[in-house]
Parts: sequence; C-alpha cells; structure tokens
Amino acid sequence: MRVARSIYLALVLALSSQAGGLPPKVPAGMKGVEGKYHYLIHDLSPEEEQEVLLRMEAMVDEYIARTRDFSGRLNQKLPFMLFRKPADYYRNGGIEGSAGVFTGASLMAIAGEKLNNNTWHTIQHEGFHQFAAAVIGGDMPIWVNEGLAEYFGEAVYTGDGFVSGAIPRHRLKRVQGLFAKSSFKSVERMMGTTHQQWNRELNINNYDQAWTMVTFLAHGEDGKYQKAFGRFMIALNKQVPWQKAWQDSFGSAAGFETKWEAWWTSEERTASVDVYARAATQMLTSYLGRATSQKQSFDDIDKLLAAVEAGEVKWHKSDALPASLGKDCVELTHALTKNGATFTLAQVPVGTSSKLTQPGVVCVLQDGSKIIGTFKLKGARMGSVLAEVEVPKDKQKPDVKPGK
Repeated sequence: MRVARSIYLALVLALSSQAGGLPPKVPAGMKGVEGKYHYLIHDLSPEEEQEVLLRMEAMVDEYIARTRDFSGRLNQKLPFMLFRKPADYYRNGGIEGSAGVFTGASLMAIAGEKLNNNTWHTIQHEGFHQFAAAVIGGDMPIWVNEGLAEYFGEAVYTGDGFVSGAIPRHRLKRVQGLFAKSSFKSVERMMGTTHQQWNRELNINNYDQAWTMVTFLAHGEDGKYQKAFGRFMIALNKQVPWQKAWQDSFGSAAGFETKWEAWWTSEERTASVDVYARAATQMLTSYLGRATSQKQSFDDIDKLLAAVEAGEVKWHKSDALPASLGKDCVELTHALTKNGATFTLAQVPVGTSSKLTQPGVVCVLQDGSKIIGTFKLKGARMGSVLAEVEVPKDKQKPDVKPGK
C-alpha cells in the first residue's frame, strides 16, 4: 500500500471503465512479450520474465475464480510494464512515491533489484484494480474496491495457482490493536466514503479496515456470508445503488459491524493457519506432481522437502517453477510444522475411484482438520493441483445475513 499511488488510482477509476486492450509501445532498452492475459513490457532477466508470466497468469485465474459470480468476461490483453529501476518507472509515467499503479490504461510497477513479497503484493493489489476496470461493472464503493485489492494482495502463490484469504500475523496484530483503540471508522461511515474523501483522508487504517471488511465477508464464520456478498456485487453490477444493494443482501450496517468486530477480536482469532496450510499443501503437491510425471519418487515428506530445497525435483521443461518458490515452500512448511501441523506423503484415491491411487500430500492441523493435495497429469506434463479441505459437518453453517 502506497499513499501516492492511491490518489491517482481513485481518479482514474472514477474516469475509466476499461483497461487498455492494445499492445503498448515498448520503450528503448525494454522487452515485450505476450502472455495469456497480459502484454508484458520489462527490463528483467529471462528467468524473472518467466516467473512474472507464470504468476500473472495464475493471478488473473484467481481473480476470475473468486469473482465469477459477479464479474464479466475478460476479452482483452492487459498491458503491464515492470521496471527494474524506480527512475525508469517514474520517467515512463509512474507516480512519485508509489511502487505501482494502474493508470487506467496499463499496470505499472517497480521490480527492484530483486523480486520480493513487497513487489508481488503491489502487483497483485494494482492488478486487481486493472482487472476490475476491465470486467466488473457498476458503481463499486471505494472500500469494496480497495478491500478486494488488499485481499488479493495478500494471496499466496503456490506454483499452480493462488490461495486467497491469508491473514499475515503482523497485520492481524496491527488490526486488533486498531480495534482495541477504536481507531476504525464506523462501518456506516466507511461504507459512505467517496473516492474524493478517501483521497483526502489517505491513511493505512482505511486500507486495513477495507481489507478486514472484505475478508470477513469472504471468510467470516466459516464463509457463511459469501453468497450474500456475491448478491451484493451482482446488484452493483446491475446499477443498483450500493445502499439498497447492501440492505437487500445483508441487512443493517449496525448488525454487520457487531459481527465484523467480534470475529476479528475474538480470543480464538489467529493468523489464518488453515489458509497457509492449504497453500503449503498445494506447493508441495505441485512439486510432487512434477516429480511423479518424470518417474521421480520420494520415501517421505522430508525427502521431498530436501529435494525442493536443493532444487533437485525433476519436471518437464515446460513445467518449470520459479526458484524462489522452493524457498517459500520449505519455509512455510517448516513454520506450520512448528505450529502443530503435520505433513505426510500418502497414496490417495484418483478421482472418484476407491481402487486407483497415486502419491499425494496430506496435511493435518492441530484441530483435526485435514487437507489433501492431489494432482492430475497430462502424459509427462503437469496438469492441475487441488487441495481439498475436509470440514466436519458440525462446523458447516447456513448462509445468513450478518445484519440479522
């Protein structure tokens, strides 16, 4: 989150309803390449280019999957310019003091000397604004737009996709501190905030609040508000005023505020271990699937992790994973293990068959929840990865309105 970029962003979102669809001009000294969803212009290494294209394809797939109920169809390539040096970014139209921006015509960002988590958070955040401008209609309130952008900014890349809904420990601590000090606006006031007011009151607290509201709607109380959130967004897409759309979908803002605050401040609220566990399971399964496609096997999870860390997992040349993902996979798996999760390799059913099995990854959390990672192959190529969570029936709750 950068203050300067948001001033410009709010202005262009108010003026622009579509991202650009034509290939952008390639500045001198930069390279242009066309991906599945983007026209990428950059001055990075070939290895970094590959990582950016892989992550951006998975990123847009996640936008599409999570907004399928209320977004349109993406029928154009999205321009994206990624600069190694800040000076080049600013010289080509980047906003001073920002790390990235959606200009209404293209997405721009600073890569820095090395691509890192800050780079990806910026790209995932601003990339959502670009996606939303292209396929989500209606008058989206600023808190929804920025809250969704932050929601996707925190998503975890797994090699074959993203896992959304992550709540980093440091951000949870900050948010709970803001609740304790009553530093957030009332939900009704936040809902009524205009783009202009957002710009005049630029504050990290506003981003945190918008993020917490969207995250609660997406995952609060075992996700029982997801359908109502979808109805709300569909109504906006149909040009229904947001006040009526909210009332029809959720009920009173006061009822929502009580449940929203209680969910974030409960003694049981922790960083999203289940989300990170699903991400780690998908990462491990991505490596396991590639190894299996090349007839490489492992006796146990420790052997697989050792191969991931050493860069010894085999894969088809077209299925390469970014080198940085191996480090993320090992670190995340070890962190979860220290917090009571267990990871094992096991033979798991193939599809609906109870007789056919193949290697899979099983993660068991302290509360007994189980995540099973499976993959599909296409000959000697990697197909897809799935991490399914086994949720006990007594934990499943009906869809209700938080205002009631």
